[in-house]
Amino acid sequence: MFRLPLQCVFWGCLLTSVHPEPPTACREKQYLINSQCCTLCQPGQKLVNDCTEFTETQCLPCGKGEFLDTWNRETHCHQHKYCDPNLGLRVQQEGTSVTDNICVCKEGQHCTSKACESCVLHHSCSPGFGVKQIDICQPHFPKGCGLNPLM
Repeated sequence: MFRLPLQCVFWGCLLTSVHPEPPTACREKQYLINSQCCTLCQPGQKLVNDCTEFTETQCLPCGKGEFLDTWNRETHCHQHKYCDPNLGLRVQQEGTSVTDNICVCKEGQHCTSKACESCVLHHSCSPGFGVKQIDICQPHFPKGCGLNPLM
């Protein structure tokens, strides 16, 4: 009776050392798949094949007009933002394999939102008014004339 539990303990220890538990968490810049930690693809590259017991993760660079800005396991790169000139946009900074295009409005226009997906013309203020914020005018008095809300 006493012998069986000792054998179970012995075989349990032996089996655990031969077949360790699969990892449940991986290191930074790794991901878990099929009980194995694989290296993420670096920014500017997309995943082609997950790693195996015998091979490393396989990644390929993003194509022209595409980018990925983080360590990833994406199978497709993101398309660069299109700065549509018909919406008043132009490219301020060309994107790379790790950055997106940066769009800005053409001269005399401003963005309609923080994302700057389209532009509108600046409004002109009437004589005697100055710009408080884009498209918001307020009375303007020259310095030294008493009431000057801009001081």
